[in-house]
Amino acid sequence: MGLLASLVTLAAGGCGHPRAAGGDAAVTATAGCTAPRAFERTTAAGHPDTMALVSRQSGKNEIYLMHVSASGTGSNLIRLLPGDTYAEDYPNWSPNGRLLVFIRMLDGSAIYVVSDRGTGLRRLSPTPGFDVTPSWSPNGSQIVYTRLLQRPMPRHPAPMTDIDVMNANGTGNRVILADTRFSVEPRWSVRNKIVFMSLMDSGNLPGLQLYVMNLNGTGLHRLTYGANNAEPSWSPDGTQIAFGSDRQGGGLLNIFVMDADGRDVRQLTHFRSPDEAGVTNWSPGGRQIAFQCDVDGQKQSNPYAFTQVWTMSVNGTAERSTGIQCSDVGCDPRWQPEPVRRN
Repeated sequence: MGLLASLVTLAAGGCGHPRAAGGDAAVTATAGCTAPRAFERTTAAGHPDTMALVSRQSGKNEIYLMHVSASGTGSNLIRLLPGDTYAEDYPNWSPNGRLLVFIRMLDGSAIYVVSDRGTGLRRLSPTPGFDVTPSWSPNGSQIVYTRLLQRPMPRHPAPMTDIDVMNANGTGNRVILADTRFSVEPRWSVRNKIVFMSLMDSGNLPGLQLYVMNLNGTGLHRLTYGANNAEPSWSPDGTQIAFGSDRQGGGLLNIFVMDADGRDVRQLTHFRSPDEAGVTNWSPGGRQIAFQCDVDGQKQSNPYAFTQVWTMSVNGTAERSTGIQCSDVGCDPRWQPEPVRRN
């Protein structure tokens, strides 16, 4: 839910949130950054073992890869683009596990793609612009994303946006949802529905809400009502959506899951203030959910929050920390699909 604050900071020329300091040593075992080298997969049978995330090892947001063991412990944290001097955010894996699409803070906020080995970096967005929160179509041939129509500014209303789709090589761009208030984080399901969060109804219904629509922007339907509901993530089979919400009140922020039509909402995490949870991602097999756990995140608006990547079972049990600190309130953990074998 801190995405807008992050965009304002980045638009002003910053590098994202400052790194948090301190924390209880019993729960904040932070992995250091090793020297860049080839990232080798060591797959445990039946267990997804590689995750992309955003972390701050050198004063700005950067994309890293790490191993996650069968017990949920993170290790082998390695920067994907060690020579990049620009901030990087919001990584998302291609369905074949060989490419990452992400946003890079060069000439505004632009969408880039790079291989899982950190090679072939290529800009897809026009220059300049403010394109954010990209993700892939299920077959990897297209990318859906948000284009900000105004530069985010502090103490100003959230910007108007378009939701666009382009080919994976950056061609064939088209608008599928035009000129709505802060419609961001569109995610494309295997059932060809797009879910996203938006302030489009904020005049009548305060707070961020979740919506779903068809690929051409028709069939727009609101899934949530009241409170703030954000950062939706499809289950691999497209039947469920995980999301963060403060619907409990009292400053609490936890993770919930609902059916694709907005019914049967269930609470997965039960953190109490000052701890909170959000920003979910399903494992490729649909058995686990990665998320970020914040200490004193203040609903992901505090830039000094201490944040780690955690995992849990899809029913909310077996919550555990990977021990990896990430980028305060925006670490975006993303499990890698099993990569298609290269010839």
